[in-house]
Amino acid sequence: MNHILVLFDSHTGNTAKMARLVAEGAARIPDTETRLRSLDEATAADVLWCDGLALGSPTNMGLLSWKMKRFWDEVMLEHWMKIDGKIGCAFSSSGAWGGGTELACQSLLTLLINFGFLVFGVTDYATS
Repeated sequence: MNHILVLFDSHTGNTAKMARLVAEGAARIPDTETRLRSLDEATAADVLWCDGLALGSPTNMGLLSWKMKRFWDEVMLEHWMKIDGKIGCAFSSSGAWGGGTELACQSLLTLLINFGFLVFGVTDYATS
């Protein structure tokens, strides 16, 4: 059984909508159990439980939200070097084009890499 955690922070509700869609998509994979958790309800046990993590944050001046950073700095710090090898990906929402969404995703991925998650890129995000 695969375990996928969709962990997110959302200020206006847009990132929460995205998180629900990510969780719905992951739940369609056979033999996969998903958990959808906002930062307000998430615990370290949720991250320890998962095999893969989709991490979502609103774009905050081109970076992840302060609440997301605090979760990893405070809640997950004692688990650093204990969760290596899990798969990670990131998503973010912003208010406009050029709002720094790609930089926010990069900051989320950098955080995951520092905790030992395996992240990767794809060559094209749109297909015909």
